[in-house]
Amino acid sequence: MQAHIKTAPYEYFDPIFDGRYETPLDTEYNLPDYCTDIQKILKCRAVPEVSSYMIAGDTLTCDGVCDIRVLYLDGKGDSVRCCEFTKDFTASIKLKAAEEKAVACVEASMAHLTCRAVSARRIDLHAAVTLNVLAVVQKKELITCSLDDETIEKRGETFSAHQAVNAVCHQFTLEDTLPVKNGKPPIETILHREVSCRIIENRLSDERLTVNGSADISLLYTSAVDSGTEKLSASVDFSQIIECAGADEECICDLRIIAGESGIQPREDDVGEYTSISVMIKVFLMAFLYKPCEVGIINDAYSVKAPLELRYAQNAFTKIHGTSSEVLKKKCSLTVTDDEIQKVLDIWCEHDTVQTVCEKGKLNYRVKYNICMLYVNAQGRILYIEKQFDQSFTTDLDNQLAKRADTTWHTGLWEYRIADKSTVEVSVETTVSSVLLSLDNVKYLTSATVDEGAPGFDIRPRFLIYYAASGEKLWDIAKNHRALLSDVRAQNELFEDTVPESRPIIICNR
Repeated sequence: MQAHIKTAPYEYFDPIFDGRYETPLDTEYNLPDYCTDIQKILKCRAVPEVSSYMIAGDTLTCDGVCDIRVLYLDGKGDSVRCCEFTKDFTASIKLKAAEEKAVACVEASMAHLTCRAVSARRIDLHAAVTLNVLAVVQKKELITCSLDDETIEKRGETFSAHQAVNAVCHQFTLEDTLPVKNGKPPIETILHREVSCRIIENRLSDERLTVNGSADISLLYTSAVDSGTEKLSASVDFSQIIECAGADEECICDLRIIAGESGIQPREDDVGEYTSISVMIKVFLMAFLYKPCEVGIINDAYSVKAPLELRYAQNAFTKIHGTSSEVLKKKCSLTVTDDEIQKVLDIWCEHDTVQTVCEKGKLNYRVKYNICMLYVNAQGRILYIEKQFDQSFTTDLDNQLAKRADTTWHTGLWEYRIADKSTVEVSVETTVSSVLLSLDNVKYLTSATVDEGAPGFDIRPRFLIYYAASGEKLWDIAKNHRALLSDVRAQNELFEDTVPESRPIIICNR
């Protein structure tokens, strides 16, 4: 006979893929007729961007495009040129299971890249794209919170946790035309570009998520007037309202934003000059919503009448301990050897990654990035240098219970200056935002069954004296002697969970 149990639902996000997937990207490119010959490649940069992704059955299919720009010196060696082209990529990723309502977040980065000039007119490129994928499905677990049987003693506990409310993906496209301002000359060729997205504010109310943010664009281009280089920076603001069932002001939102496929092209005006740029950016948003809850479980039971077969399950309960936002600043130095820096043409940051670890009341960050620089030396030649930096930062945690941090970040240059003839000092800022949480694995009872065919316990009345040690648990004493816990408490006037001092305990079985 199975004891009647009562259950309460607990909802959580079950990851069906959480990791990386690598896909190769190899291509050859012949320079078009309007491009000058290659004397020397200064920098090849490939930026993979996600165009779309979808889940069908147990497979996530992702399509994207890689924006490839090769900066090189022309035949004379005194002018920097750029050839640009794109290469499509696709990936089919097997998931742990087929789920109808699964949602995913996909971000692309370069795993490795090798680029060389086979001839003055042809480029050979070997690379691999890494897709960072998180795919989840919202599931419901029925947790045993009560047992209805007078002959069964049960031990329970209640703890605070956070349960899943909803996970939503949202995609939209930004389109705008941005003028070349501040008296800068018209554009001839875009040499280098950066596109990133950031969230300024988000609000939850009435089953809606409102997100305000900005797409930041910076580029280096050659002037159509004197073939010199110029910089241009601009931002495109956005506001999105996303339908999100279950959302209200009490929910906690773990929000992620990713800049996907983008198009940045010079735009011709009425007199034939390129005095503006047309902007197209695909933006992907993914939001995980949680709400606080109280979870009651039964973690042990026994019967005073007959042997009891117990079955257990285990689940990870999420507890969110708040959020943390930091701006991590560091000064870095780029030094050239046997040369002199006359002018910096452009300097930027790429391949930034942040690892976070919660340990001993501290939040530890490990930040990696490359600083890249195009510069002119004392002889008027254009050169390129890059250097990787690996920085560590530590901040105190307000909540010591946090064991994990889900972090989003963006690294950018704040300012730079030529410190001496061979050194450039760069101030780098990494903006990090973390949701602090812990995942507590808890074992709980799922069923309690009395074997009707098994002989019952000898239930004749007994009077026992048990000598208990200080700190011994009343539950263990009652369970070992198959006595009702309430009787042991009442007969010995003990109202705590443990015996306060060594003493005899009366056990009277009824």
